[in-house]
Amino acid sequence: MASPEDLHSKFLADNTDPRSLIVRVLVTAGRVGLSSTDVVEFLEESFGVFQKKSIDASWAWNKTELMQALKELRSHKLLEQDKDGLYHLTQLGRLSGESGVEVESIIRVVDGLSGVSPANISGPTLITLTQITTELDQVVFPLNRKSTQKEPQTWMHEISKQGVAAQIMRAISRSTIDAIQPTLRAKKAVACLLYITDRLLTEIENTMTQFGGRLNGAAGPIKNVTSRTCDILPTVASIATLIYPNLDLNNRVQRLLARLELGIPANLVELGTRIGRISNWGNYLNLLKAGIETVEQFENTRESVLLTCFENNLEKLEQVKLALENYRTENPPIITPPVLPLYED
Repeated sequence: MASPEDLHSKFLADNTDPRSLIVRVLVTAGRVGLSSTDVVEFLEESFGVFQKKSIDASWAWNKTELMQALKELRSHKLLEQDKDGLYHLTQLGRLSGESGVEVESIIRVVDGLSGVSPANISGPTLITLTQITTELDQVVFPLNRKSTQKEPQTWMHEISKQGVAAQIMRAISRSTIDAIQPTLRAKKAVACLLYITDRLLTEIENTMTQFGGRLNGAAGPIKNVTSRTCDILPTVASIATLIYPNLDLNNRVQRLLARLELGIPANLVELGTRIGRISNWGNYLNLLKAGIETVEQFENTRESVLLTCFENNLEKLEQVKLALENYRTENPPIITPPVLPLYED
């Protein structure tokens, strides 16, 4: 029987990108094309506008700004216009509207991939591309703002050593709000790449804060940036496959997401995808130290050794065994019948 709080629309917040609003309007319209007038009328009927006009009856959309937004969307190939002047979403535009990722992020990634060979789109490339999005720019990360040489040079150099294409390295420095933004993007990419190695979290923290800028430790920011990267990386990969239709990133992306979620190196992905978050980051590293990297190795290891890996927590070990058994039941091996009978001499 309590009184609910008032609803306040974020539709017209100060940081709202009109391009994103237009794309989402066209997603709502489905396959039906809309004219520029239709788009404006649709926006006029929004709850956000209703609230805005209840405060200021004279308020109205800046139609010049909306027309400019339509023009930009078309120039970046998120919209196309038919012979009747109606606007339709392209595949990129539909991806933007349905994924919830900001239009600005889509444009940055497309620009970053311009001229990049499909063969160079590796795990480090995808992780670095994700850092140039507006969504990752919003993740707070420790940085010594007074370090104008060591921080920028170190993180950019580390990314470059991972084989990230020069075009993407340049994209890190574009669309920035201040001079430290490129350094932050590169540093976040390095944090993600370190998180999916066999390094201890304390080592990664020390590496990330070696030049100062510690915010009561870096473990929280590191996990925040890896988590947000997990959110956005599938959309970045989808953009790459739209640009290069013959590029198959599905397996690579699934492995990367598992590693970023669990903080595990490549050789633990098989176990990680089956066990998931039942095991914590420390348990996985204990398994690695014990030489247990595959399901078969796990099943052939003495229980006393496994218990040590799980800090003598028998209940957790039993949960892991059950998870492996359930995975095997739900994903039986595909047995292909032989084409030829056994050869007889």
